[in-house]
Parts: sequence; C-alpha cells; structure tokens
Amino acid sequence: MSHFYGQSSRSRGRGRGRGRDQNGGGGHNPMFSRLGTESDSYGGPTGAGAGGAGSGATFADTSMVGYTGGPVQVSIKGWGGGSESSLMRFLDNKVGRPVNIKSVNYRGDIMYVLVPSMDIAQELLKLSGIRFAGGKLLFQLKIPQVRFGGDSTGRDTQGSSSTSESANIKDRLINLLQTRADMQGSSLDLSSLAQDSIIKSIGADPLRDGKIFKAILVIAAQIYPSLVTISFADNGLRSLKPIVDLGVHFPGLRNLSLMSNMISDFRELDCLSAAGSTAPLGQLAELILVGNPARETELAQPGGGLSYVEKVHQRFPTVSMLDMNPVTPRAQPGLVADAPSDGAVVKQLPFPTEQSFVENQGIGDMAKAFLAGFFGLYDGNRGGLADIYDEAAQFSLMVDTSAPTNAFAQTKAQSQKHVDLSVYIRISRNLVRVKSHIKRTSALIVGRNAIVQAITQLPATQHPVQDAQRFSFDAWQAEVPGAHGVPLTVAILVIHGEFIEPQSQSTISFDRVFALAPALPGSAAASIGSPCVIVNDQLTLRRYNGFHGWLAMPADPPAAASGVLAPEQQEMARALQEQTGLNAEWTLKCLENYGWNYQLALSEFPQIRGTLPPEAFQ
Repeated sequence: MSHFYGQSSRSRGRGRGRGRDQNGGGGHNPMFSRLGTESDSYGGPTGAGAGGAGSGATFADTSMVGYTGGPVQVSIKGWGGGSESSLMRFLDNKVGRPVNIKSVNYRGDIMYVLVPSMDIAQELLKLSGIRFAGGKLLFQLKIPQVRFGGDSTGRDTQGSSSTSESANIKDRLINLLQTRADMQGSSLDLSSLAQDSIIKSIGADPLRDGKIFKAILVIAAQIYPSLVTISFADNGLRSLKPIVDLGVHFPGLRNLSLMSNMISDFRELDCLSAAGSTAPLGQLAELILVGNPARETELAQPGGGLSYVEKVHQRFPTVSMLDMNPVTPRAQPGLVADAPSDGAVVKQLPFPTEQSFVENQGIGDMAKAFLAGFFGLYDGNRGGLADIYDEAAQFSLMVDTSAPTNAFAQTKAQSQKHVDLSVYIRISRNLVRVKSHIKRTSALIVGRNAIVQAITQLPATQHPVQDAQRFSFDAWQAEVPGAHGVPLTVAILVIHGEFIEPQSQSTISFDRVFALAPALPGSAAASIGSPCVIVNDQLTLRRYNGFHGWLAMPADPPAAASGVLAPEQQEMARALQEQTGLNAEWTLKCLENYGWNYQLALSEFPQIRGTLPPEAFQ
C-alpha cells in the first residue's frame, strides 16, 4: 500500500499535539528554550481568569485603570492550532453576536485584536480557558494598547532586533514541524503551507519566498534526522529549487510527494537527481507527481504512460511506486543504473507465462461447463443464479480504484476513460480502505437469497465469453473446513477477464475466485445442468487493463529459430510490413509476439503503435 495514502488527513491528524509534553504538560518543549516563552507574560490575573467564567470580570476590573472609552485591545494566546478566520467565526459563535474586530496584529504567536467596546472585550475575557483547535485560548486586556509598526500584513515591525526576530521565527517553525510530523518522527507533511496559521503568523509567502522551505528543511534535519517520508503537496511549486537541498538533509529519503503543484517541465526534477545534484535521492522508492502539468501533458500523448515512467526512471531509477501504482525499478537503492540503449522500460519475467493452470482434465472440463452456465445467467438472468449458490454461500466484492499502469492500458481508450464505480463501491469490502470492523462484517454477504438480491442490483453486464483470449482461469482441488469440522473438498476456480456495461459502454476488468462443491443428485443446481454449487464467491473490479498479461508466450517456430522463415511466414511478414510501416526486424518481433497470428497482430497494432520506439519504423 502506498505511504501517501490519505496522506494529508493522516499526517496532520497524527502530528497534532507533538508540541505537548509527553507527561501531559503544556506546550513547552525542554529541547528548545524559547518554546512557550514570551516577553509578554501570561501570569497573574490571566491565570486566574482561565479558571472559570467569573474570574475574567475580576481581571478586567483591575485592568480598567487608564481606560477612557472607545475600542479595546485584547491579546489572544493559544489560537495557533486553527486559522485566523476560523477563530473569528468561533468567537462570534461563543459571544453570541458579531465581535466586529477592527484590526489584527501579531507578536510572536500572540494575536492582538481591537474590538469596538469594553463590553465585547469582557465577553472575550469570560472565554479564557475555552478549547479551540486542540489548544486552550487565553485572553488579556491591553491597557494601554500595545503599539505596532503596522506593515500591510499586520505583523509587528518594531521593537525587536534581527537576532531576536530570527529566534522567534525559528521557534514558530519548530512548532510547525511538531504539528506536522508523525509520532515516530519518520514522516513529515509539509503540504499546503501557505494556508498554515503558523506560516501566516510569520508573514511568509512560501510561493514567493523559497527561503522558508530551506529554513524548514534545516530545522527538520536537526529534529527528525530519521525522516523517510515527506510531502510537499499543494504548495504551488513551479520550481524545486526551494527544496534542492533535500538530499543533503535526508539522504535516506524513501517516499516523496509533489502532488498538486505547478511543475511543468521534467527537468525541474533534475536538481534532486544525479543529473543535477551532488546529493541525489539515491534511496527514493516512491514518488507522487499527480496533479502536475508535466505529468498530465505527458500522459495525454500517444504512449505517454511508458514515456512518463521512462522520464521518471531516468532521474530516479530506484522508484518502484509511482503515483501510488507499482512500476519496475531500474536499480536497487544506492546504485546507479544505465538506461537501456533503446530507451525502453524493461518489464519481463525470467520465465515464459502461461494463460492457465489446470490441475487435470476433469477439473478443467468442469470449470469450462460451470463458467459457460454462470456467465450466461449473470448476463441474462441473475435471478436464476439462486439455483447454483449454496444456501450458506458467501459473497464479497472489492473495488480497486487505482489507475492501471501497464503499457497495454496506457494505449487503450477504455482504460483512460473515467468509469463510475460508485454503485459497486457502496458494497465494496476492500480491506485496504474499509477499516471499520462493522463495515467489514456487513459488507460480507451471506446466504443464497441475500447474494442474489445484491448482485441483481448491480449494473447489467455483457461478458465476451466467445473470445477465449480475453479470459484466463486456473483450477485445482483443495480441502477447506466444512460443517462440524469435517473437511470439504472443493474446486478453486480463479478467473481473470473483462465485461462491458451496456448502459455506460464502459469496459471493466475483473478477477473472480470461486470455491465450488459438487452438485448433489436431485439438487436445484444439478436439475439445470450445473456440475457444482458455489460455496464462496469473491469478485474484484478495476479499470480496464487488458488481457496481454496472461497471454502465453509462444515458442519460436523451428524455421524461424534457424534464421529461415517458412513461405507462409514470409508472406505474413511482407503483408504486415506493408500494412504497418514497420521495418523488417520489428515486423518479425510483432509477429513472434503474437505467436505468428497475423490477424491478431494486425488488429492489435493500432493499440501498441504509440509504445514503439522511432527506430521500429526506420
């Protein structure tokens, strides 16, 4: 499973509270002397005010000296867990009327607000101690008012030296990191920094000031030297120069998300790779580039899937998970791999593939008879399936929503088409996503009637069973636990294939695993000619990814192996070369790949054309 999965919600959720003392104390971290300290003390009356609603009035009374009417300044501490706008809405709600704040200024992590009257100020004082965004709000009257230099952002521009200001910024960046790292200090979520209240309090704009990223990385390396996962998602990055030192600070980084940025040129990645960095990310295993113009533009090109993976692997040959989908790495972590001379991405098993595994002819014949009858009913009369499900049968459905990445799928319009899987997702039992024990239990459908009722509510389908190459099945016998502890001998049938939804004209790939028991004489299944009944049925759906993955790899024809083509092969090669424009070498490769089946090679050529290198046509 991808490390970035649901990345923002998990990382931010886990990180909240890391600034608190492990023994249950407040936000002061003894590792950093400045954390939790301010020249503007919150002792004395404020501490009393935090104890209850009534103490705020006592504090206000002692602070009335010098007040001559008009707007009142109130300082607020403990608001950093939320945004300024959410705090204003929160205060309006708690006071019971608009607070009508006239101005907002900051000094350190303290917010100074100007309210219209003493009445509203005292209402705010009564709220001291109330919880907001994981923290405790503390209010204090400021009479006389604290004066600010007043730049356009409302940040204080006077009264501190550059040294103290730098220390103040460092403290806040430490606080930022503590709210965004996981409990183990191995994962850091630096997404959407421009919206972070702490970044806003500094007055920094990450989109325009790359120094903020550099400072964050320096401090993060000091606090969390064992980081292996970092997300820079949704930061509007057009260039990666602000994070060019990532490999210097974290040479062992394994997972990197650049999701939803503005990277429009793959060359921007060079500064993190051996192509342009003295400290490249040589251990990188996972990279996410979804939502960047460079990726989307590349994938829109013919054969863009292969060239996209190639451009990533040119820079990061160790990546094995790209955009939350597996890819074949070129090199092991820490090793530099030479690119293949033809630029192709090599994905080949060290042994030939077979289309099916069948334990013996008897079980193979049974499987074929069962599948013919099952898909006939599933496509034409699902109610009739009640006869071939066991009374206590179990059924579950799992939806895989990830996009296919194989070469075949990248060139197929059916694979690129958006498919609405919401009807299936409602009953999906994808254990990667469904964490609730209650949902996992309820999604397992038990009993013949419940199963038939569930599958009749799914969209109508049409399985192209007449085209054998579009399906692959494996079949073997096994013993499974039965009633009262008695083992039950069943046939395990695993089928891979595809179907079309006539209404949406979507093509969907599926895997289905059946556990089949023999149909007893006189049973409903036997009466309709089914050799078996279904004990267990597991269905997995995914976006269309073709059928080439299970096509058997044919042996070379004897004549071709000796370098001499048979007359019929010569004729096929000549005709295919004329039809496709391939050169002689690639014409033979194409025919050999499709087992010298001329019609199949010709029909599939338009789909693979975009994946072939230019030299195939020279």
